[in-house]
Parts: sequence; C-alpha cells; structure tokens
Amino acid sequence: MCHWKRLCMRFACALLLVGVAAGCAAPSGDGEARLEYQLDARSFSERLHDQRIRSRIMAEILSDDELRHESNITVTVFEGIALLTGEVPNRELGRRIAELAREESGARRVYNELVVASLSSVFARSRDSMISATARTRLLALDTPETLDRNRFVLLTERRRIYLMGRVTPEEAQAITEEVRRVGGVREVVRMFEYVQ
Repeated sequence: MCHWKRLCMRFACALLLVGVAAGCAAPSGDGEARLEYQLDARSFSERLHDQRIRSRIMAEILSDDELRHESNITVTVFEGIALLTGEVPNRELGRRIAELAREESGARRVYNELVVASLSSVFARSRDSMISATARTRLLALDTPETLDRNRFVLLTERRRIYLMGRVTPEEAQAITEEVRRVGGVREVVRMFEYVQ
C-alpha cells in the first residue's frame, strides 16, 4: 500500500475513533441507544429511569411504519426530561410522536424540536458528531465557575444546533453556553437547563 493510502486509512481510523469517543451511535430510528454523553456518574437507578423513558418513546416510533421509515428521530432523555430532535416528513407526524411521548413515556417534560425536512445525510450527521466532540473537548478545559460538574448536564448536536440539558446554576449555564458558542460550525445554542442555586 502506498504512503498516501496508508495516510488516508490512518485518518479514517482517527475519525472513527473520534466518533466513538464522542458517544455517537447509529441513528435512533434503528432502535439503538444514542447517548450523547458518556461516563455518566449519576446513580444506576437514575440512568435506568432515563433509559426506560427513552425505550417507551422508541417503542412508539418503531411500532409506526411511517415514523420508522420516513423519519430520523433522535430521543435523548436526561433526568426525566425527553428531547426529540431530527426530521419528520410532515408536521402532523411530529406532533403525534411528541404527544405519544408526553402520554406514554412517564417523562417529566418533553421538548419537541423535530423539524419538517428531508432526512439528513451521513455527512451532516458526521458534522454534528464532530461539533459535539469539539464542544465537549472545550468544556473539559473550562475551569470556571469552580462549581461546574460536567455530570449534571448533557449536550448533543442536531442540524448544527447544540442542545444543552441538565441542572446547573445560572452562572454555569452562561459559562457553558459561551464556551460552546465558539465552536466552529455551530448555528445556534439551545438551552433547556433547569436552574438550581
């Protein structure tokens, strides 16, 4: 194998490892958990509760042929709050899945951020994963405020929008937002924090 091909192969492997380290997984439509956070230090019962909520919502999506085949829906649950992101073919389907999630999942709150659009490409999803990885790296270096606990919030990127969920102080929310806003390619930062003192 020539030097150029070996170099390309190493680069491709490095990108794959970055994706794995970022916690990306297959699109949620195939039933696999897409957890955009890793090394979750919350208790097992807290994580299990979130996983049960997510599983109930995914079961509703997977039981509907139109949703399963014509949508790209990511379900993220953190501390009992569900976030629906991705693309649906029409507004009615988006409303229907959000309503089912509210009624059937047991979530404390459901945020419906689904958009009516054609399914995002593999390139767009990879770009979103890279944005998330870059944002997480920036947050690892964030040392103010001193109270910042990275296990109390989660971030994910969908269509170049970074979504932030969790329990933080207003000061922490501001610091996190300012840090991820500087990541290249970010179109918008959407905060869904619950504030604590």
